[in-house]
Amino acid sequence: MYKAIIFDLGKVVFDLSFDRVFQSWATASGKSFDEIKNKFTFDNLFDQFERNEVTATQFRNTVSQRLNFQLSDEEFDACWCNLYLDIYPGIDDLLINLKQHYKLVALTNTNYIHDKVWRKKYAGTLTHFEKIYASHDMGTRKPEAQAYQLVLDYLGCDARETIFLDDNKNNVAGAKQLGIETILVTSFEQLKQELWKHGL
Repeated sequence: MYKAIIFDLGKVVFDLSFDRVFQSWATASGKSFDEIKNKFTFDNLFDQFERNEVTATQFRNTVSQRLNFQLSDEEFDACWCNLYLDIYPGIDDLLINLKQHYKLVALTNTNYIHDKVWRKKYAGTLTHFEKIYASHDMGTRKPEAQAYQLVLDYLGCDARETIFLDDNKNNVAGAKQLGIETILVTSFEQLKQELWKHGL
C-alpha cells in the first residue's frame, strides 16, 4: 500500500533543545536564561528565516535587538547552533530496514545557519535518505501545502501511498490536508509501534 515515507528530522531522527540555545546566549551575553527565553519568539521573523526570505545578517540583527545583546556573528551562530543532541538509539537500524522496502526522504524546517551544523553532525544517518528537503532551500516550510507537494512531486507517489512522520501537530495537520497518511511522533518507541500498526 505504501511506497514512501517522509521523515521530519528534529525530535524524530535526532533530539534537540532550544533551551540550550537560550542558555548559551544568556551565558555569552550576561543575561539571565529566563529573560532570553521569554523575549525570544518563534514568530514571523523565524518563519521568514526558515524560508530564506531574510538573510542571516537580518536575522542576527533583529534577534540581537529584541534580546538586547551584542555578540559577534561567530558567537551568535555558535549559540544558535547549540541545540543539537544525539540521534535516537536504534534510528539507523530502523532506516536501514525501511529503505529496503520504501523510498525514504526527509522534510525539515531549518535555516541557513543551522543547516551547516546538522548536515555535518548527523552526516552518517542522513545517508539513509534518498533526498533531504530543507525549508530554506525550498522557499516554503511546513505546514504550507507547497512544502509537501514538492516532496510528493519528487516521489511520484499518490499522497495516499505516502506516510509523513513529524512531532509537530500543525505539520501533521498540513500533510493530512493533502491526503497524506500521518504519524504524530511523541517518542522513538511510539514511532516504531505506529509504523508496525501501519504494516511497515
